[in-house]
Amino acid sequence: MTTLNSARTSTQLRLRPSWWLAVILFLLATAGLPLMGWLVQLGCDPYSINQASTRLISGIISSLSFAILGTLIFLYRPENRIGWLSLGIAFALSASSTIDLYVACGLEGIIAAPGQGMAAWILYSHGMLFVFPIVILLPMLFPTGRFLSPRWRWAMVACLIGLLVTGTLLGLSPDFTTAFFYNFPMANPFRLSGLPSWWPRFFDDARQWFFIALRLLAIASIIVRFKRSVGDERQQIKWLAYFLAMTFGIAVFLFNIPATIFGLDTYGTIWFDLIIGLAFVGIPFVIGIAIFKYRLYAIDLIINRTLVYGGMTLLVVLLYSLIVVGSSRLFQTLNSLPSSLLATGLIAVLFQPARERLQKGVNRLMFGKRDNPYAVLSYLSQQLQGTAVPSETLTAIVQTIADTLKLPYVAIELTEQAAQVGQAFVGMPVGETVELPLHYQKERVGRLLVSPRAANERFTPQETQLLADIAAQTAPVASATRLTMALQRSREKLVLTREEERRRIRRDLHDGFGPTMASQTLKLDTVLELLLEDDPQAAVKYVQQLKGQTQQMVADIRQLVYELYPSVLDELGLLEALRIHVAQMRGVNGNLTVSIEAAPDPLPPLPAAIEVAAYRIVLEAVTNVMRHAQAVRCVVLLAVDNGRFTLTVSDDGIGLPATFQRGVGLTSMRERAEELGGSCAIGLHGEKGTRVTAVLPFQPPGGSKPPGG
Repeated sequence: MTTLNSARTSTQLRLRPSWWLAVILFLLATAGLPLMGWLVQLGCDPYSINQASTRLISGIISSLSFAILGTLIFLYRPENRIGWLSLGIAFALSASSTIDLYVACGLEGIIAAPGQGMAAWILYSHGMLFVFPIVILLPMLFPTGRFLSPRWRWAMVACLIGLLVTGTLLGLSPDFTTAFFYNFPMANPFRLSGLPSWWPRFFDDARQWFFIALRLLAIASIIVRFKRSVGDERQQIKWLAYFLAMTFGIAVFLFNIPATIFGLDTYGTIWFDLIIGLAFVGIPFVIGIAIFKYRLYAIDLIINRTLVYGGMTLLVVLLYSLIVVGSSRLFQTLNSLPSSLLATGLIAVLFQPARERLQKGVNRLMFGKRDNPYAVLSYLSQQLQGTAVPSETLTAIVQTIADTLKLPYVAIELTEQAAQVGQAFVGMPVGETVELPLHYQKERVGRLLVSPRAANERFTPQETQLLADIAAQTAPVASATRLTMALQRSREKLVLTREEERRRIRRDLHDGFGPTMASQTLKLDTVLELLLEDDPQAAVKYVQQLKGQTQQMVADIRQLVYELYPSVLDELGLLEALRIHVAQMRGVNGNLTVSIEAAPDPLPPLPAAIEVAAYRIVLEAVTNVMRHAQAVRCVVLLAVDNGRFTLTVSDDGIGLPATFQRGVGLTSMRERAEELGGSCAIGLHGEKGTRVTAVLPFQPPGGSKPPGG
């Protein structure tokens, strides 16, 4: 208990400075709010100032929202710089609202406002800087709090410098009545006399162009970050991008279109400030969800429904307007009621088909071709037919699945005896990966791995069935690819084995026979000299040495030839060669009786490769029985039937252990069989004992090829 209490006390002491710092930051971020209250106490009624009151209310609410968000992020995600940025945004919004209220109250004569000219100059010249953190910095830094690269940072700094310079030059204008953002009916205390008439408009337009460049930079940053992101980061970006797109769409629909088409002054209204204020309030709410609770809400479903019903709303408005205006101009005698009825009737008829087509289009945009399984499978078949290189087949499959279904991660893993032998993938896993086994001819050849589009998303039953169909179609291709890879490995192994064998033979000839032949040559020279010197006894001694060396050379050559191909097979045949060799091995285990049988007996002529493989496999299997099986009887059966050579080695020993693992010998037997297109398996023989079965296909001499062969 003492340790636990001391740990708790230590944790509380460790957390306390963070909480105090969070409180201080919150107070600094909302420092402008008490000043607003002080202005109200002095008699400044914001509701009597029309548009300024709307900006004030939205500024207060959005400032508090960002301050709360920044404090929470600082406390629970201190490594995320978005918390600091949110607190800075809260301070900027609070400061701009306070200055705006102060200037407006001074202009209305509600209070005496010393320094009113300076305050108005700040808003008039650099008012865009107060929204710079929320409009520019936030989209460029969210959600990691870092720029994409230093290039993006320097591009932003360059545009910001241009914004500051043009704003400062604009601040030299005679009055505060020409700017796009803030306008005040008062003279400029910092005006510069003698400026041309075009000065205010030119630098205001230049400032706006720099601000537009910054906004385009922020939009491009969101797009690039979204394309590079995967997993959780992509889901977080979706929340902010969705809200910004919604706000932009509403602003265009309610303000840009009326101002452009109908010439209405919508920007200078209370409604414009109200929409902007609501957007500023909504952004911290959306960021909070994106950082803390993005897994709880399906943003893809929200985007899907918004696109469908937003598109339908726009379509209905446009269709209604076109029908009413067109019919009224075509039939001038028609009043508005028949035109409205006609438009309503057509919309009612076209609504459902249009909604279905729009829904399909949005689904295809977000989820790929999941609603058209035939199209997916057909496209997959086309891609497979167009893949000329076998090694690229798996890559083409995973890329096709990812593209057609809009999946963030697709992978195919090829397995052989629980070991991975090949892989192809695209993307990175998101959330829980779904595994679909790939079976071909009752054999598992690998698995298909796919990730849902979001971490908290699950595949629908329709998508699950489609993925199962894709796995079924992919399995034969995966099996063929695995066989191709195995063939390539076999070829490489064959080449390596051949070269190693050549190297060994070269080494044996060079290191063994070469020195021996050289030595014999020298000894022959010595024998000749001795014979010429009439020393026959010494000559006989050297001749005997030459004879021994020659006999050893013959033995070495026989051993070398035997390793290339057992000569006993040529001399005695497979059956007798096995019997003689097994009889010589009885000294290892005298209690074991080994019988070798053949069907038919004698065996028909076999290819040399079959004889060598069978000879090696049987000897290895019998050796294992003698060493490990503790058996009394071992039976070797050789059988030839219908172009297949089958050999079995069975015993009545202790059987296979519970933790059986293939050793070098068993692996060698299997490889020898597979090199000839056969197979080798080991299993139990009856209640106890072990059986090794190898099947080696071959073409009998004079036999006919199978159909299609």
